[in-house]
Amino acid sequence: MSQSTTQVIYSVEAGVATLTFNRPDKLNALTPDMLAEFFEHVDQAAFDPAVRVIVITGAGRGFSAGLDLAVIGTGQSGNSQRQSHVPGPRQWGDDVGPNLKRFFSGGWNGLITSRKPTIAAVNGAAFGWGFILALHCDIRFASKSALFNATFARIGVPAEKGIGWLLPRLIGTARAADLLYTARRFDGVEAERLGLVNAVLDDAQLLPHVQTYAQAIAAHSAPRALAAMKAQIWTAMDDSYDDAFAAANLEQDLCVGTEDFREALSSYKDKRAPVFKGQ
Repeated sequence: MSQSTTQVIYSVEAGVATLTFNRPDKLNALTPDMLAEFFEHVDQAAFDPAVRVIVITGAGRGFSAGLDLAVIGTGQSGNSQRQSHVPGPRQWGDDVGPNLKRFFSGGWNGLITSRKPTIAAVNGAAFGWGFILALHCDIRFASKSALFNATFARIGVPAEKGIGWLLPRLIGTARAADLLYTARRFDGVEAERLGLVNAVLDDAQLLPHVQTYAQAIAAHSAPRALAAMKAQIWTAMDDSYDDAFAAANLEQDLCVGTEDFREALSSYKDKRAPVFKGQ
């Protein structure tokens, strides 16, 4: 299934929803309409039982060059917010694992609160807001052509959209301060060394690798367990060890009563691949 629009392409295959920024002539610079559409598609994937993993990438030579500077000063660049268009709980969502809403709320955090694994395939420039969107994903892969830049100091604004919280937790305070204070560009090789990306691949191999990786998760990992793990990962950064341990024990007690757990045991005994339903 695929849906092409002016600024975002949404497709689903083998349990993986791929969201592609689609302004290649502008290095996928973000407009308010584009952001709103993107967040709607994140919600769409979060609610869709056919989707197990969400992948974010860009068309052409860029991931996203950040906010389109042409909209600055026009009154259009405000704080674009995601709007939920589907009622009820998200698929394998708010009732699974620790409560993400203790820490995360608002449109920009849909990638975190989706409760489905999110992967950024950074295929080129990831600047400013594009850089921040990549950091909101659980996992990041980069091409050898990828370039990163926290541009904010050079345009006279603070660390925007939660990056002052995210970046130190990913790479440490001193390294985060370096990238934020200097607003310098750095490539995928340095991003891997800093721990910002999981691996760097040849340009032509990036998206095939990410799709294969994501489809393997979709096929072999229990979606309810993934939802619980994602909540644990994002909330444990601000929990005590004892709180995280207690949350894990509680979720373990709940998981052993699920259909997916019984299917995992049955498939192991039968020496076959499991068929998980998220139940």
